[in-house]
Amino acid sequence: ADYSLESHDKDREIFLRARREGRKRARALLDFTQQEEDELGFYKNDIINILSEKDEHCWVGELNGQRGWFPAKFVEIIDERGKNYCAFGDEAVQPRIGEIVRGQFSQAFFKLLNHGLREANIIAASFVSHPWPFIEALSAAIVESKTKSVNSKLMLCDTFKLDQDGKVLTPEELLYRAVQDINQSHNGVGAQLDVKLRSLIAFGLNEQCLHLWFEMLCASNHQNAIRERYYHSYAFVRSPAWKQIKCELRLLSQFSFNLDIGAEILDKIICQSSSTMLSGSSSRKVIRKTNSMDVSMNGTKKQSLKEGVRDMLQSHHLFSWDL
Repeated sequence: ADYSLESHDKDREIFLRARREGRKRARALLDFTQQEEDELGFYKNDIINILSEKDEHCWVGELNGQRGWFPAKFVEIIDERGKNYCAFGDEAVQPRIGEIVRGQFSQAFFKLLNHGLREANIIAASFVSHPWPFIEALSAAIVESKTKSVNSKLMLCDTFKLDQDGKVLTPEELLYRAVQDINQSHNGVGAQLDVKLRSLIAFGLNEQCLHLWFEMLCASNHQNAIRERYYHSYAFVRSPAWKQIKCELRLLSQFSFNLDIGAEILDKIICQSSSTMLSGSSSRKVIRKTNSMDVSMNGTKKQSLKEGVRDMLQSHHLFSWDL
């Protein structure tokens, strides 16, 4: 690791330059057998070069020197801006990497952010003794300080959800976007703050900017008042020692991670969707019984439930086309 003071000045430039580079490839989610000459066959976890995405449902790609079209939903785009894909960092291929990140690594990261955290906020009586409210407040303050628009928050929320616009987001914008996206997806299932923090860590590793986010939390300009509000003077994030940890985290930006941000809330989403579908099916069953259509009801109910489960699984990429 490079512990020199000069290394910190280069981090931002290196990150932004890398984000402007890279190619577009996709990983196969399941096997696709070639039946026509113009089709591109592949096996699950094959890496395909994307040549065209003009059609929403059928893309054109290249694999092992062969070109052809294939169903777009059979693959998952790999973000390789500034990095080269590696299966060892892909949670879908190597589940162990996800266990390590959400286990030992996240526990150590939490201890750093939790050190010196105030148990009671000196301003807000409803303060929760957890690093997440601090991260929320800091990310919002940093982004607001960089824009003069009255509707800046609304504009940022709308803009940052559009990856296809090709905009290169700064580390500050990425942090704001990550916090907003995680809150939106996790609040709906009542996820705990620890789960949100682990999802944010996975997000930062995917984007290769966790070390830059850590620097923002510890030393962002004009945000000392927020740090003082949430942390005691002896806290790690308010001490010069953060620079050493940032240098260690910088090493992780050299690796390619593809972690599932919503891995810990997926089970809750499925349970909620299943409960909603089952309750809806029960209501339809009562209505159909009043019309004395028990026989046709059973078949229709099963088909509706099957279609609902299929749509839900497809939306979370856990589908089988045999459903």
